[in-house]
Amino acid sequence: MCNYSNLLILFFTFAIDFFSRFMDQLTQQIIHSASAKFQQFGIRSISIDDICNELRFSKKTFYQIFPKKEDLVKAVLEFQTSLVTEKFMKMYRNKNAIDALILIIKEVKLHAHNDCTSFNYDLEKYYPSIYNDYMKHKTDLMKESFMNNLRQGIEEGYYREDLDIELSAIYHVVQLSNSYRDILNHSPKIPVKRITEFYIDMIVRLITNEKGLKYVQEQIMKD
Repeated sequence: MCNYSNLLILFFTFAIDFFSRFMDQLTQQIIHSASAKFQQFGIRSISIDDICNELRFSKKTFYQIFPKKEDLVKAVLEFQTSLVTEKFMKMYRNKNAIDALILIIKEVKLHAHNDCTSFNYDLEKYYPSIYNDYMKHKTDLMKESFMNNLRQGIEEGYYREDLDIELSAIYHVVQLSNSYRDILNHSPKIPVKRITEFYIDMIVRLITNEKGLKYVQEQIMKD
């Protein structure tokens, strides 16, 4: 009897573990599919049926994982944020502060350009609460990234020691979020590359000391 009970426990433990793994895998498939479709067609244009039909499972299964479409939207945003964060980490790993800063700015500008999509339009219009939380989280990540970069640059001797790290980081975040859009609204024919290079030059001159500015100029000459 004892052996039979142990077998039942083992069986149910295995079954629960298998089901959990299956649902985790299914969850990732849903998120990946939805992320690609939302980016291409917008959130409103993609229904739960579209996702279920592509992955070939029932809506009942879908709602076991995501009770509401809003839950899926949140999961997609978390997935996309993790991808961007991982990309940032790989891009400026083992780089000095200045090289890392330039990469950060270029990447953020690229994402600012990509933000002009039906996905972001739908997110802001139809899911304002989720949008606001997402933007706050995104801003906080950018601020923390800049603050870490400024500390690193000061330690390396490339940035001014008298910098107000917190205010400088906030300034960068605000400018990156607004300047690109504002300049294009004022002068839509100006190339994105020109705006990015101007912004990098402005920020670099604001935060670097003589050593840092000389390093940047040497790198420009190499390019």
